[in-house]
Amino acid sequence: MMARKPNPVSILAKGFLLSKTSDGFLSLISWVSVVGVALGVLALTVVTSVINGFEGELGEAISGLNGDVVLYSRADPVADPATIEKKILRTLPQAKAVSASLITELMAAGPKGTGGVVLEGVDPAAAAKATTLPKRIVQGRMPEKDGEIVMAKVLAEKTGAVVGGTIRLVIPQIASAGSEGESRGMGVPKIVEADVVGIASLGMYEYDSKYAFSKIGWSQSIFHLPNRASTFKIKLPRGDDSRAASDRLSESFGYPFRAKDWTQLNKNLFYAIKLEKVVIAIILLAIVIVAAFNVVSTLMMMIHDKTKEIAILKAMGLTPAQGFRIFAWIGLGIGLVGTAAGMGFGLLLNVIIDKTKLIRLPADVYYIDYLPVTINWNEIALIGGLAVGIILLATFYPAVRVSTQSPMEGIRYD
Repeated sequence: MMARKPNPVSILAKGFLLSKTSDGFLSLISWVSVVGVALGVLALTVVTSVINGFEGELGEAISGLNGDVVLYSRADPVADPATIEKKILRTLPQAKAVSASLITELMAAGPKGTGGVVLEGVDPAAAAKATTLPKRIVQGRMPEKDGEIVMAKVLAEKTGAVVGGTIRLVIPQIASAGSEGESRGMGVPKIVEADVVGIASLGMYEYDSKYAFSKIGWSQSIFHLPNRASTFKIKLPRGDDSRAASDRLSESFGYPFRAKDWTQLNKNLFYAIKLEKVVIAIILLAIVIVAAFNVVSTLMMMIHDKTKEIAILKAMGLTPAQGFRIFAWIGLGIGLVGTAAGMGFGLLLNVIIDKTKLIRLPADVYYIDYLPVTINWNEIALIGGLAVGIILLATFYPAVRVSTQSPMEGIRYD
């Protein structure tokens, strides 16, 4: 096979870009252009990955506790949950699991203080299939007997609950109407002791600060709600459309039921995150645009510095198209080097942030206590393509300028 001949245009572009000028100033400006592109790409790579991680962590926490779709009663807990589960499976035959639960509110009193509690009675076996609750246990185990309870970690810290200890649950009681028909009022609260058998980290401060879990049968008995449930959590196959599934449930079940998929449970929050991501990306893209103007300046200075060499090349037969491609290649080279460097350092920084949990957050403000990182390779490719495209577009004017420049201009600079 014949050896492939080197491209003279790319050789000339490389020579112009790497040649040393008399004072080295042009070389410095070229490196500044590369650094400018790299910083813009680095910032976009890190910020988009961090926002993806933040959104993904919240999504996992929400769907992990509530399932992919949740069907709940807007009124009192409903009777015969087994029948409702069968109807759910008929409506959504693709559902992998359904977990009925009874959600109630009460107060918990421990060695260190008291706190409001959302007590969720669950079937441990069904909850393990429909949610990630068992995997969220960081100490102890799931409740297996009546009178056992799992506390969310922030709530446990607030009340002083520990695995192996006990905690008092204060249940409000409604006093019955008197013989003279006076209106009902609050009666003496009912106090129940529960054994703490586990501590759970649910992934969101909003959940960790108020949730506790027990067996559903025990919750039904202490609240005098036999064979009743208020919520049904549904696990769907990976990739299934949870919004469409929730719509089908809403059509199939009337009042008092309502269905929501996991994205609708915190709709405003996810919308705010997406909007913030778009705004930040546009702002950071400005760094790449500024770097593109710097590339234009570099190329214009290079044209001025190499006027004599360009004139000689044109006299030797360099065509306008070849002149255009030389400086397009120079700009593209700056863009590619800057983009590759920025993307490489950005991905490295992503790994460091993710492995070390470098950036800590106040969980009561930002829902989670650190900034996670999720790399979306489609977005990384889009960032790289945009950066190179912007730089290549910026080279158009200098490339046209050199292609239309008369060889006689080199004589005036001789």
